[in-house]
Amino acid sequence: MNTEISYHNNDVLMKVLAEQFRNKTLDVFGIKTAKIKTLLPSAHPTIDAKETRSDIIFLLEDDTLLHLEFQTTACERDLKRFLYYDARLASRQERQIRTFVVYSGHIEQAKERLDCGSILYQVENIYMKDYNGDQEYNRLKAKIESGQLLNETDTLKLIFLPLMKSRQQEEELAIQAAELAKATDEKTKVFAIAALIVITDKIMSESNKRKLLEVLKMTQIEQWIREEGREEGREEGRQEGELKGRQEEKRETARTMLSMGMSPEVIAKATKLSQEEILRIEKETKN
Repeated sequence: MNTEISYHNNDVLMKVLAEQFRNKTLDVFGIKTAKIKTLLPSAHPTIDAKETRSDIIFLLEDDTLLHLEFQTTACERDLKRFLYYDARLASRQERQIRTFVVYSGHIEQAKERLDCGSILYQVENIYMKDYNGDQEYNRLKAKIESGQLLNETDTLKLIFLPLMKSRQQEEELAIQAAELAKATDEKTKVFAIAALIVITDKIMSESNKRKLLEVLKMTQIEQWIREEGREEGREEGRQEGELKGRQEEKRETARTMLSMGMSPEVIAKATKLSQEEILRIEKETKN
């Protein structure tokens, strides 16, 4: 199984996160900002045509940018990488940027400031050592097993669980968090698993990435990724009946996304259907 998150797969995951993070904040982890408006592309094209990718970039309601990086190491080399990301971002966006580095539970301290002479670079560190991952896991597990719905704070703690302080490794906690997410309602499950894949992408071994992607296969996200893959790989000369069948699959995907409360705009981007078609499906569903 290929464990690399391709660009179109990452695009689908980011669309899910954009919809579910909208109008929320991350205050629960000490990241005090305006409410989130949407996500921005996290790839940074460079002169030699290579691309690097930061973790998550949010556009906030006050028109500033929130840049999040998730780290299991703490060294000056990482700060230089974040400086590069922010410099590339600043060259394309005329907005203020605040960068928060979220350090996993075993990291006690890390530099926040990089002095390069003419350049002074400052980030804000968030230490997940202050959150007990084992206790949070047991609390969330008990709540889910008793049939209770997770609230917004619970869901955020679930997706940040792999970074919290724990007797277990980050990778093991990520798999356990994904298993917990499988037992939640459909909307929470899709959001949590998409977020877990994005947040842990750089820290997971190949074997554990496979386990996480196996969980992904059991969600609606896998169908959306297949739809995008089919659309990108569509060849000339496909038979008309096959095209009609795939169009119906897209319509079915749209119906599922509508039932989860997602907006027509996001559904149109994920399925490649027109917004007019999405609105027609919504009307049909209500009738």
